[in-house]
Amino acid sequence: MPGRGRLIALEGGSAAGKTTLVRAAARELGWYPIDEAVDRMDPAPALDVSSPHELVRLEATLLAEDARRYREARRAVARGATVLADTGFLGPVTYTRGLVDTGRTSRSVYRSVERTARALLERGALGIPDLTIYLATTARERTRRAQKDRPHHARPEFERHEAVGAVERTHFESLFPSALPERFLRLRGRSGVGALVREVRVLAEKTPATPASRADGLLLLTLLHPGPPPRPAARRTVVGPLGPNR
Repeated sequence: MPGRGRLIALEGGSAAGKTTLVRAAARELGWYPIDEAVDRMDPAPALDVSSPHELVRLEATLLAEDARRYREARRAVARGATVLADTGFLGPVTYTRGLVDTGRTSRSVYRSVERTARALLERGALGIPDLTIYLATTARERTRRAQKDRPHHARPEFERHEAVGAVERTHFESLFPSALPERFLRLRGRSGVGALVREVRVLAEKTPATPASRADGLLLLTLLHPGPPPRPAARRTVVGPLGPNR
């Protein structure tokens, strides 16, 4: 779409090759790259937390950086640039939801993170890309890449990312496309980097003519909200020779 800027984000599991692809696309296509939030921060925040309070504070810090990433991206789009972001701008929310679903944190932590994100979305300080491309890779491929880059993919952290990433994948390949089908596409990450850059360029041409709205971002946030916890099954009391059955 000549003459019109667009905002695209590349999503995918940890060690899927997102950063490599973003940098290659910027170099070969002249696109404007936006690094992942944690990679832009100096000093980088520690990702290992020991309490729910620390997790809420970490995700609020990352959301603040994601808001800065989003504003920078939109300014570049306004100048007519094609922006390719290494992950979208709701990462702290989708990741925390994955932590909830894998039993690693509580729903109350998620609600705190969600409130922060919603406030940013409602005042226009945060938003979603016009198009999100999910880079689909196998666990074997991600593990191989992680083993080659131990400083950025330490084993305990990578294993947690893998578990949470499986939850996030359902968001990007099923939940979000069901609500905003034109804004979420999938790219198989098996090809070499050069071929992937060409495929991303083709997919970029499918960017919707209308930029993503505030309502689009709030819709995704609503979809992410976990339902109520399951009610415990009613216990039947069976009286017999040994007394109540517990």
